[in-house]
Formats: sequence, C-alpha cells, structure tokens
Amino acid sequence: TYFIRWNEGFDLSKQTEWWHVIKDGNYDITDLSSNTRSKIRRGLKHFDVIPCTRSFIEENAYEVYFQAFARYKTFEKRFDKQKFRDAIVGLPSNVEFWGVFEKKSERIVAFSENVVSANACFYSTIWFKPESLKRYAAYALIHAMNDYYLNEQKFRYVTDGARNISHSTNIHQFLEQKFLFRKAYSRLRVVYAPLVYLFVRTMYPCRQFFARSTTNSVLSKVAVLLEQERIRRACE
Repeated sequence: TYFIRWNEGFDLSKQTEWWHVIKDGNYDITDLSSNTRSKIRRGLKHFDVIPCTRSFIEENAYEVYFQAFARYKTFEKRFDKQKFRDAIVGLPSNVEFWGVFEKKSERIVAFSENVVSANACFYSTIWFKPESLKRYAAYALIHAMNDYYLNEQKFRYVTDGARNISHSTNIHQFLEQKFLFRKAYSRLRVVYAPLVYLFVRTMYPCRQFFARSTTNSVLSKVAVLLEQERIRRACE
C-alpha cells in the first residue's frame, strides 16, 4: 500500500479544503428554479428512468461507458468490454443501478452506480452518452434518484462523493447549482508508506511543474498525489 486516506469529521461547521457534496432533507421539486424544473420535465418527456439489475448493466451498458469516458481528461485507462463487465460483477452487493432509457428506441443512454449504506446513498459513478445530455437526461436521472432515496426511502442524505482531484468534472457544480446540493466539509487525513512520504516531501515544492502535465500519465499521477498532499496540509 502506497498510502491510506480517510476523512476525519463530517459536515463540519468550519469550511475546509475537503468536502463531500450532499443533499439532505426532503426533496421538493418546487424548491428548484423554474429553469431546472422545465429541464426535468423535458428530460422525462424523452427518457424513462428506472432501477436496473446488475446483469442488465453488465450486458448492455458498455457503449454508454465507452462514449462517456471519451469526454474525460484523465490519466485513468479506459476498460475494454471484458474488463468493464468484470468490474460491474465485482462491485459490492450494496450497489444499486439506475438506467436512463430513450422512450422511442428503448436504448439505454445513461446509468448510475449507487452505493447504499447506513441509510445514505452515494451516487458513486454516473455515465451518460454525450448526445443524451442535450435532451436533459442528467436532469431526469438526478430528479428520479433524489425523489426515490430522499422521499420514498427517507434516507438521511444522498451524495455524489468527495471533491474530485483525479479528473476534470463539473458534476458537483451542476448538483449544487441545479439541485441545491451543498458542501459537507471534513478533514482529509493521509498516512504514506515511508518511501512514498519521502518522495512527496521532496517533490512537493515542485508541484506546479507536475500540475501542468495533462498528457503524461505518470506525471499526471504525481500531480494528483501532490494536490492531495496540498489539501491534506490545508486541513491540518
């Protein structure tokens, strides 16, 4: 193990450099802006949003993953179809799946992997075919899942997870601005293996150099490691 990372505290009153984006309490669509409500209605006009079985996602969702992954600027490697299927099968038993289906063709155009635990739901990974976003599939999916987990299941909160430092994404801003999610602050704690600690301490003053690398996978990984260290230090 190169390092162990965990959160200390959750939903702190003091702002920190580390947070989870959450939605708690009752979900009421009338609290959203008229623009967001309109986009939800248009999304639901084009798409059906329903829970899916693990086997269905394994067999039918690779093309969604493939097209969605192409949008990301990341050092992470895209799975081939077999690795994708293996990854879906290997997910824990408390993962639930939701799919977005085009009404006319009944094709799946998006799906979400949700981790359910301790009366809360983590929207772990969400994938969209790019063309579906233009017809507001994201609005339809988030609306349906919020309504189910917060209103029907009465969960304490739903979350899209912690601040992302490994690839560029606008999902947190989208959830905060459109669906009134908020930041639940915590402290980031990291303990490194001895050699990794020595490397991080030595390279930390040079972190801006690594941050400029977007194509080299090794340099990008170092940049993420050093950004994590910056956040850890800020949380002390």
